[in-house]
Amino acid sequence: MPTHCFDLLLDRKLPAANAASLPAVIGAVGSDGFLRRETVNTLLQLAGFETDDVKFFDGEECKWIDVHDELATLSLFEADAMRVVVVKAADGLIKSSRDAIEKWSSTAAPGSLLILQIQTLASNTKLYKAINSKGCLLTCAVPTSSPRSKTPSIGELKRWLRAWAEREHGLKLTASQATTIVDAVGIDCGLIHQELAKLALYAEDSGKISDEAISKHVGSWRTRTMWDIADAIADGRIADALQQLNQVFSAGEPPAAVVPQVSWSLRRYATAANLILQSKRTGRSMSAASAIGKSGFWGGDIQKAEKRLRRMGLRRASKLQPWLLQLDLQTKGSHSSPSRAVFAVEALCLKLV
Repeated sequence: MPTHCFDLLLDRKLPAANAASLPAVIGAVGSDGFLRRETVNTLLQLAGFETDDVKFFDGEECKWIDVHDELATLSLFEADAMRVVVVKAADGLIKSSRDAIEKWSSTAAPGSLLILQIQTLASNTKLYKAINSKGCLLTCAVPTSSPRSKTPSIGELKRWLRAWAEREHGLKLTASQATTIVDAVGIDCGLIHQELAKLALYAEDSGKISDEAISKHVGSWRTRTMWDIADAIADGRIADALQQLNQVFSAGEPPAAVVPQVSWSLRRYATAANLILQSKRTGRSMSAASAIGKSGFWGGDIQKAEKRLRRMGLRRASKLQPWLLQLDLQTKGSHSSPSRAVFAVEALCLKLV
């Protein structure tokens, strides 16, 4: 059973009794690059490994034979020393040498430790099962509300945020302040970490910080603009949305980085609409407020979301999922340039008017 990285980062406990008893293969798997890096760094720190003790490889460039030799070759001077290898961006290495890594995961050499930073690894693959059985899997993404759900648990994210703020930045945040930060920044833990570091500059010696300071300083203008663009689209303010989108592109942000952030916000309306429509089909009526509350909205956004959902209409809002998927594919392909991406977003806006 995979262990979530929050357990390691917050509890500061190894997934084993000590460094010597760590499994030979550990996979830090998840979509959040910041959590993958912090998890591996914390793991090495808790195990007592110095930087000089670890050999780092780039999975997009290295070959398995070099990684294997590093793991299998005993040191001439310290025969009992643990041989530790970390492969960053290991998806590339897995793609080219999956069979060899699967075999190593099942029959790793004693005294070796291979740590793989992996963005995606399907649970039905042999490699996943081998690491899960013989090694250790650490989930490096925001927890979901249930094992089968894909919706991030905002409650768990805010729990981590408050604990991380105090441990790493000396900030003592209230629950409402954590909500404000997540509301402004989103669910990107790396961005949250950067914002906490910035807020620490304005905190009192006790670690407390005022609500006004958080509202004033949290979020870069780009972060806030992403939310503003999504809100403008949901409100039907097409000209406003496109103007802000052009400003972001002019600042050098690529469409492939901008659109997913806007889509995440809009996708919540589709979730809410589908929940309401499903409840009507099954004869169990669900209020708009209840559906919105289960779709990732929080704080003052709940009332605004209900009004926006009413403006869009349930049928149109329920189609946002495939429309946003189409937009994502376009901005990664035929509409990858900023000028063409604006046309793709405009087409989406017109569908919601």
